[in-house]
Amino acid sequence: MDHGVPDRPRPAGTPEPSSAGGRLVTRRNALLLGVAGVVAVPVVSALRTPAPSPSGAPAAPSPSSTPPAASASPAPGGALDPRDFGAVGDGRADDTRALQDLVDASTAQGAVAVVPAGTYRCTAGLLLTTGARLQLARGAHLLKDWAAETGLVNAFLRNRDLAVKADGVQITGPGTIGARDHSSTGVVLALYGDDVQLREFTIDTYAGGQAVMFAGDRGRMDGVTIRNSAVSTGTGGIRVVGGADFLATGCHVESGDDCLQFVPIGNPDAVLYDMDITGGSFVGCTGTSTTSRFMVALLEFTGGEPGTTDMSASVVDCSFRDCRGAGTNRGIVVKNTHSQGRIAGVSFTDCSVDMSGAADAETQEIRIQTDPASRGSISGITFTRTDVTRPVNSTVRIGGPGISAVTFDGCVFTAPSGASPLTLVADQVDQLVVRGCTFTGAAGKRQLVAGPGQGVTALSVEDSRFTDVPDGVWAVDLLGAPGARVAGSTFQAAPGATDARAIRVSPASTGVVIEHNDVTGIGHPAPITDRADGTTIRGNRGA
Repeated sequence: MDHGVPDRPRPAGTPEPSSAGGRLVTRRNALLLGVAGVVAVPVVSALRTPAPSPSGAPAAPSPSSTPPAASASPAPGGALDPRDFGAVGDGRADDTRALQDLVDASTAQGAVAVVPAGTYRCTAGLLLTTGARLQLARGAHLLKDWAAETGLVNAFLRNRDLAVKADGVQITGPGTIGARDHSSTGVVLALYGDDVQLREFTIDTYAGGQAVMFAGDRGRMDGVTIRNSAVSTGTGGIRVVGGADFLATGCHVESGDDCLQFVPIGNPDAVLYDMDITGGSFVGCTGTSTTSRFMVALLEFTGGEPGTTDMSASVVDCSFRDCRGAGTNRGIVVKNTHSQGRIAGVSFTDCSVDMSGAADAETQEIRIQTDPASRGSISGITFTRTDVTRPVNSTVRIGGPGISAVTFDGCVFTAPSGASPLTLVADQVDQLVVRGCTFTGAAGKRQLVAGPGQGVTALSVEDSRFTDVPDGVWAVDLLGAPGARVAGSTFQAAPGATDARAIRVSPASTGVVIEHNDVTGIGHPAPITDRADGTTIRGNRGA
């Protein structure tokens, strides 16, 4: 995924963001200058200077051939037309300066910049300020024709000054934005502002950076399609890096790396580092990650090891609803390995991830993870009717200090088809609830294992179904789960199985309660194995 890295050198003919008036721009003095890695006036000046064209392509128009933004008049209906600013739209001419003048005029005049059908080749980024409105008509294509390092400051369309919000920016479709091929790398959209609207356009062909990086309050994305990503790690989809009340609806993301993301920037040398995210939602979104994950909420420091950062960002009260897609290296990840902050109140409702493309290795399809060095936490994570379809590796793995209140409600857990012998395995988590779920077994696969490494406290397994329990395993294996409760659940052995068991309580699992379960579907004469002190077994049918 893109990690918001700071400025890097650019190709010849593109703005040089690393100097201003001969001075090196660091992150510290950039903020003092009122910029964030790019100084506004020199960059605009560079955009107004014709950039060298590729071999065989005409040069960009000279300054005298293009009317200045202030002299152009709105088209009928109050819209602005890029051709009035000198844009050609033939895919060969360099339309960078004309489009920049168009966007500047949109802001200055409060008018919509309407880009008609055509291919508008750009050799440098387009800079947005508060109130810019860009509408891409059907057949309109903004073509990114240069390679850039990853990071917000090198994005194709971005804030003119990433230290200052660009509020009320609107980019709408149904046109497209993207590169000619995957050699033109870098982030496509990097926007920081409130009340930003992105609607019904397509990002087509990109590599080496996120398609969209967004921070701000009340951001809205609707019906945006992202496709033809490079099949590589570091090329992600929609990444929210900060702000409150973000909502993406009906978007489709095909990316190399993570698709739908609530992930603050974890590199202290980057712009917009360490921002909180609150109240964000992805609703009705679809997609596929060809090398990584489909849905993620992460707190990661991307420039070092756990314990080496002062990162304190949190991700709170965010949700994924009715989102369906596919992943390759894990499907859903909730992970805090580097922040002293928290991931709390994150929910997945009516979602599914197809993991049939995963490698047969010891990875997991749903992963909830912390690191001891981070001192952060994960709590209040809920999965409601959210399933992994066609899992290859462990369907769920939970582990690490500071994890509490994780609930699976009405989920279906299918035994993995790969080498992993575990379906759901939990370590070092408090208040894990498995309610109304269905576990389907397979030969050699254990269905729910608690505390194989470090203890699980206050585990509750309620009203769940364990079917096709194979020979030689217990469906619920309480290896280290003191105070666990298994109640109201049913257990059914696999056809022909004679050595399948329902529940095992190991010595480290003291004070367990097993009550009102139905184990009549287990043919073994001792379906419940108790080896601990203080176990209560009562009201179980068939035991």
